[in-house]
Amino acid sequence: MPVRLGFIGVGGIAGTHLSAAKKLGIPVTAMFDVNAETMKKRQGEYGILHALDSAKALAEHPEVDAVVVCSPQHVHLEGIRAACDARKPLFTEKPLTRTLKDAKEAVRIVEKAGIVAQIGFVRRYCPEWGKFKELIERGVIGRPVVWWMAGGGPGPGRTFFNQHDQGGGPMLDGMVHNYDFCRYMWGEPKRVVGSMVRLHPVNTALDTGTAVLEFAGGDRTTILNSWGMPEGVRSGGFHNVLGPKGIFYFGDPDKEPPVGLNPDEFGYFVTKHEGGKREIHTFKKWNMYEAQLADFVKAAEENRHATKATILDGLRAQEIALAVLGEHKIG
Repeated sequence: MPVRLGFIGVGGIAGTHLSAAKKLGIPVTAMFDVNAETMKKRQGEYGILHALDSAKALAEHPEVDAVVVCSPQHVHLEGIRAACDARKPLFTEKPLTRTLKDAKEAVRIVEKAGIVAQIGFVRRYCPEWGKFKELIERGVIGRPVVWWMAGGGPGPGRTFFNQHDQGGGPMLDGMVHNYDFCRYMWGEPKRVVGSMVRLHPVNTALDTGTAVLEFAGGDRTTILNSWGMPEGVRSGGFHNVLGPKGIFYFGDPDKEPPVGLNPDEFGYFVTKHEGGKREIHTFKKWNMYEAQLADFVKAAEENRHATKATILDGLRAQEIALAVLGEHKIG
């Protein structure tokens, strides 16, 4: 019998996971959300049989074999605890929680329950970022490197994402993917520095600022990001990686795709080197959310605890994010 999923939280990002499950033929048998209208909508879209009234009821349901937590991060711990109490495999969206206290508690109860558990650091399944990692580790632009990016806009607007005690703003909710991917490539940072401010008067989270992460091998990342702009306003931006042998671009600066490349099947990166030499690096595309969900379900079937992104990975990325926000210290 295939692993049957139950979702705690079916708004927002849950739609992406539900679509992936449908595409892969993975059954979703039950759901719980505080918004009854959202559950009604999902029943119409995906034919989910059971709409339940609590996270506990969802995790304990006999037709649920594994739990997927897609509620807002400030209530993630409720769903994580429900899965642990029911001793069922757990997938939880990122970031792990809102606070360091809750993140540490999540790790503790997962380890005590001894369940298969994974966090949604989907970039570890992304063909684009996977190729990026390969090229950096191969030394195509030399080492150490400086990965930097900048951008700004309203982000997800005046929602829970930009509230201090709920989403935590862009340097927690948004950039936690980047912190995790840095760890995935380079290990734990030796120093993290943040400089943050709140720009939008409705936001309570620190919505604009800079993060610098330094690693033992000399690699570092610098992030400038804002979710504090008015609706309809966006800054210019850039995203590339500097190395002693050249520069790696996210996006083609010359807008000259390789001749004959099918963009539906393949993507490409550009690096530039001494004398302006341009090199092309192609990769095959796939859906990272489908790859992530398929791997979690396989881990649940095999009782494989060494998932590709563990709950402990979630805690470590959380520590970085909170150091940027001034709520923790690294180095």
